[in-house]
Amino acid sequence: MKIVCAGECCLDHYEGETEPQLGGITFNFAIHARRAFGPDTDVHLLSTVGDDAYEQFAGRLDDVGIHHDITLGVRTTSIGIRLDAGGDRSFYNFDPGGLREWRPSLSQKATIADADLVVLTRYQEIAPLFRALLRLPTRGKRVVDFADISSGSSITGDINLTETMADHQNADVCIFGIPADADTLNAQLTDLANVHHGLFVITQGEGGAFAIEDGKTYTQAAVPVPEVIDTTGAGDCFAAHFLSEWSNSSNIQRALKRGCTAASKVIQQIGAN
Repeated sequence: MKIVCAGECCLDHYEGETEPQLGGITFNFAIHARRAFGPDTDVHLLSTVGDDAYEQFAGRLDDVGIHHDITLGVRTTSIGIRLDAGGDRSFYNFDPGGLREWRPSLSQKATIADADLVVLTRYQEIAPLFRALLRLPTRGKRVVDFADISSGSSITGDINLTETMADHQNADVCIFGIPADADTLNAQLTDLANVHHGLFVITQGEGGAFAIEDGKTYTQAAVPVPEVIDTTGAGDCFAAHFLSEWSNSSNIQRALKRGCTAASKVIQQIGAN
């Protein structure tokens, strides 16, 4: 199996720490996918970074056995992360670096075309890039992580909800992360799921996760943990382990359980991957 993750590598600047951590939704997912899918699966990462962090990202990917085709850009994407007392993160000082200008090269397009699973991230700040990636031909299924579907998880808080949700029509699997108490948004996504020709997966933090396919709903409670340290990257971890189980067994219930179990482990430590 060939999984292609196309999107951002990001320098995560945790408030109070002097050195950034390697992160970004796409990078985090790729690292977790390498662990979740096992050695028989080829994991590829396509992105752009500046020469300020190219060696660090390439070295980490090499260390864990992820194929990478990274375009050298003007500057690496970066973001500030602030954790509250309960481990919930908020973002600030987002710098897209060269991400907005990046468009896939011929070699990157060829990698996407030959994929079994193409995993993309959609958030408002990179919407044009996301659409360019989404339009590229592939023989595989497209998975989209709608990273900013709720204002509490966005980078800037500037979200066109109607525009964001319209992109679901072009994905085989849609993954959303929303707060457990977002009842209105929950209802909107449920309505969309019932007309979507594919799979909707919705995570709700301490509220667990559920999935909808062909009008049937599957639910999974969150796995209790002694203490939440850092929720950054929990959704990326969930997605990797969910997709691994779902790709291998087509069992949505087992996939939800595996995703929630994996996410419960990553939130008990600092760092997204």
